[in-house]
Amino acid sequence: MDALVDTYVPIIDHFSDLIDDLEDRVLDDPNPQVLQRIFFAKRNLIEMRRVLANMRDVAGHLMHLHIGLIEQDMWPFLRDVYDHLARNLDRVEVQRDLLSGSLDIYLSSVANRTNQVMKVLTVLSTIALPAIVISSFYGMNTKDLPIINEPHATAIVTAMMLAATVALLALLRWFRWL
Repeated sequence: MDALVDTYVPIIDHFSDLIDDLEDRVLDDPNPQVLQRIFFAKRNLIEMRRVLANMRDVAGHLMHLHIGLIEQDMWPFLRDVYDHLARNLDRVEVQRDLLSGSLDIYLSSVANRTNQVMKVLTVLSTIALPAIVISSFYGMNTKDLPIINEPHATAIVTAMMLAATVALLALLRWFRWL
């Protein structure tokens, strides 16, 4: 039993290295492959926790059975096996918590990236808004609009659109949105 329990230590160490790598990747380049690896590791750790918990329960029952099948001089070894199982189970729990933290960091970074994209799109649409409003206003087929009969009406309307856009850019910069 002790040899079997000791074979779990390298596996748990492997998961520690994997989690360290995932934490670095989540911070550097959060992508869907990293998310898949997080879920894969989490599933494996859940399975490992299930196996270790069951083994710990068996070792605990064997320690408390006094039916004569296990000699009294073997009890310290059973306690040692139980302690190793408990320690391994604690390490698996810590690793699961670390993976949950990595998942939270991944989701936060993806949400931040989405927020940045939405901010850029909002600013671009806000900058284009005055030109769209002015061009649609003067694009209507009515006769009584101001400066419609001027010889340089197109240049004047274009200048109005540019001026409104520049004023809006200045306002956005003043609000530190740009």
